Amino acid sequence: MAMLRKATNRLHTLADRGRFESDLDDEMRFHLEMEAAKHVERGMSLGEAGALARREFGQIDRFKDEVRDARGVTWLDDLRRDLRFGLRSLRRSPGFTMVAVLCLALGIGANAAIFSVLNAVLLRPLPYAQPDRLVRVYETSGPRTQSSASFADFHDWQQQSTRFESLAAWLEASLTLQGTSEPERIKLVAGTAGLFPLLGVRPLIGRTFSPEHAEPANGQVIVLGEKLWRRRFGGDPSLIGRAIQIDGSPYTVVGVMPASFDFPPNAAADAWGLFDPSPAVRQARGGGFLAVVGRLKPGVSVAASAAELRPIMSRLEKQYPVQAGRGVNVLSLRETVVGTSRPALLVLLGAVGLVLLIACANVANLLLARAAVRRREVAVRLALGAGRARLVRQFLVESLVLALAGGLFGALLAGWSLWALTPLAQSALPIAGGIPLDGRVFGFLLLISALSGLAFGIVPALQASREDVRGTLNDAGAKATAGGGQQRFRNALVVLEIALSLVLLVGAGLLLRGFFHLSGTPSGLVAEGVLTAHVSVPDARIKGATIRLFQPMLERVRQIPGVRSAAIVSLLPIQDAWTNGSYKVEGRPEPLPGQKPNAELRVASPDFFASLGIPILYGRDFTEGDGGLGVRRVIVNEALARQQFPGENAVGRQLRIDKEAPHTIVGVAGSVRQAGLDEEPLPEIYFPYTQVGAENWLGEGVLVIRTAVAPASATAAVRRAVQSIDPSLPLFRVATMEEVIAESLAARRLNLWLLGIFAAIALVLSAAGLYGVIAYLVAQRKREIGIRIALGAQTREVVGLVMRQGGGLTAAGIALGLLGALAFTRALASLLDGVSARDLLTFSGVAALLAAVALLATWIPARRAARVDPMLAIRNE
Repeated sequence: MAMLRKATNRLHTLADRGRFESDLDDEMRFHLEMEAAKHVERGMSLGEAGALARREFGQIDRFKDEVRDARGVTWLDDLRRDLRFGLRSLRRSPGFTMVAVLCLALGIGANAAIFSVLNAVLLRPLPYAQPDRLVRVYETSGPRTQSSASFADFHDWQQQSTRFESLAAWLEASLTLQGTSEPERIKLVAGTAGLFPLLGVRPLIGRTFSPEHAEPANGQVIVLGEKLWRRRFGGDPSLIGRAIQIDGSPYTVVGVMPASFDFPPNAAADAWGLFDPSPAVRQARGGGFLAVVGRLKPGVSVAASAAELRPIMSRLEKQYPVQAGRGVNVLSLRETVVGTSRPALLVLLGAVGLVLLIACANVANLLLARAAVRRREVAVRLALGAGRARLVRQFLVESLVLALAGGLFGALLAGWSLWALTPLAQSALPIAGGIPLDGRVFGFLLLISALSGLAFGIVPALQASREDVRGTLNDAGAKATAGGGQQRFRNALVVLEIALSLVLLVGAGLLLRGFFHLSGTPSGLVAEGVLTAHVSVPDARIKGATIRLFQPMLERVRQIPGVRSAAIVSLLPIQDAWTNGSYKVEGRPEPLPGQKPNAELRVASPDFFASLGIPILYGRDFTEGDGGLGVRRVIVNEALARQQFPGENAVGRQLRIDKEAPHTIVGVAGSVRQAGLDEEPLPEIYFPYTQVGAENWLGEGVLVIRTAVAPASATAAVRRAVQSIDPSLPLFRVATMEEVIAESLAARRLNLWLLGIFAAIALVLSAAGLYGVIAYLVAQRKREIGIRIALGAQTREVVGLVMRQGGGLTAAGIALGLLGALAFTRALASLLDGVSARDLLTFSGVAALLAAVALLATWIPARRAARVDPMLAIRNE
């Protein structure tokens, strides 16, 4: 009873200090349990020790209840006490705690990073008023479901639709901002007067467009973006109402939009102007160049708005034959922004979910091993009357502490990952404004940390609470070992880890093979040794620009040492596409309305094909003499020649583009992939840059320069050559052709890198888990192994015994993983190019790699087992 008196006195002291509720179980119960364990070891029966402890506990609990009632102690106090005990318990096992927190930090941090990207792309609201009511309205034509609209059609939609609050249209242009400093190319969005009211965003200073601004007498107005305003004009508020020079014309600044405003989404526009079409543009139909955005009335769905516009397009088709085959398509603005990014992001989120499962399985294995070490502690507590629910709660609190610690370090890891990931993600995904760790992300972090703690903690807690009390305490001298049920569960966890790792490795392997296949896809050009640079010509000087500017510019560039050839083109392959028009082959019947073939339209100078390594298959290249008065010549690509002249020589045939006079084909060039390596070459028509009307295509041209030296080293010389012709011409988007192609693969490279990193983490975690299980089994069977060696077992026999255990787990994991990979790769099918989602080579190669790593993880403890000293092992047992 001395122990009881000591405990009671301590309780009075703690109660007087107001601390008993947090210290009781941490201190007094621990002392009483250890005292009872000593009685058992000294010979007292388990029943007598338990009865003595229960009597003492009963008196202590009655006293505790009286004080709890007096002080109003709540469940929060119990939780705080459990937390203190859990922290102290984990502090006594620093190695276990460190490994468990590291595993969880990897899994939770990876999930937080990917969720941050997904949040920035899919969940973060667009920076407009009530963005869920904003839609994009497209025209359709044949297989194309997202074509631009003509102003006449846009005007009819405005006048005849009733389910939109408002509609607005815009187009994008590249203009030159001039002034006292160096000229700068800016991206300007020219919108109709209702654009800003429709978006519902207020300017930072000044105002936006108003109807009176559309009057010609008021001149041209412009709204600047905050970044341009601060960078170019130092954030001067007095700029409002003043004129700035753009493309040689004055524009009056009426307002500045905040940096958070980005329209069109992810376009990185620098300024917004007012679109004022000419009478001819207002009346033209049959093709378009305008993007249209609408705000739906409250309660109107996207489908309902499309259903209203279809009859309008049908009436226009009957009224205007040129409208034949044109329809309408309405999509939410969010959907058009996300584009094809959603499937890839969801696949990556699923992949990091698998990484987290593997991390949780690893920590569950660690907890099971730790529970085996704590079997006597648990048995004593059960014998002394501790309830199973109380033990389960205590173990779960420890698991949650580990999970929250893993979540804390995971947040730090996620922040570092996003710092490294943001530049690549912004070039590959529709992200504006960075990738913040905002409240939604931290809420997600807290949620997955708590769920992870429950996931890896519940089974070890339940198994520990079902301890065989009498057997454990009676076998006081035996080494703590796991029961058969625990060992089977640990084996199952390792099998699961191996299976999930194989799923991720197969996914990464398929993406890798697809990426290599895409990278090796012939582009139709020779990218090595080519420098590209965009140059913008002011609108006021477009007329005759090809003669006055581009010819002498090309001559200067060609004189640069190391330059082999130089040319200019309206749009660069790989980088730009879908600038097309209809045409007709002369001598053939007029196509039915809406069935005219389309081709990509380009303007190019002589040597363009040579500069990009595009072969002239038939005929010849352009010359400076092509395009003279009354002369109309074109070059077509092989895709168009095969489509229109199969088995014939296209050279000498004629094409009629729109309503112009016929153009004679003088050459057939090799086909290039204009829209990217993953798109088949499109039919293409090239016009000579000296042809009348070509200047309308070359307001912004692209210099293509083939060099005998490193292309990037010629950048400064090219810039000087351009400015020697006209200092006001800006040179921008300077890159080698290899960089252009690499940029087109940015999204796929991002998917590959991320999934590859996740697969590598999963492989390391699963190998570590297998190593831990086998090492634990070896430790459990140390006495058995020692006896085998003492009886003459050879090293290879002992190694084989252990390897068979690891091999069995590995084989089961690989078999299960192959089944899971077959399901997982279905989601990857849309991200693969040139490789099947069930590629046998990838599946077999990944299975062999995983088997090799797993067997290595087994071989290390197997070799250690073969070196066991039999006498020492038996003596220690």
